[in-house]
Amino acid sequence: MLLEEGRQLVLRMDDGGVWRVEAGRWAWKLAGRRVSIVGTRDGFNLVAVDRPVLAERGTPGP
Repeated sequence: MLLEEGRQLVLRMDDGGVWRVEAGRWAWKLAGRRVSIVGTRDGFNLVAVDRPVLAERGTPGP
């Protein structure tokens, strides 16, 4: 689930893991929704997102 936490977005995993998300403005449109992402780990808990996919539809996000 992609969530807003303060002034940043985080990806909360089903197993309890939490990743900070580095992405463009499009990501804020997906806040509060289940997503899968394609990206690169960039540090301890940061993911640089290349492409989001809405989990419920399996289709690319905005």
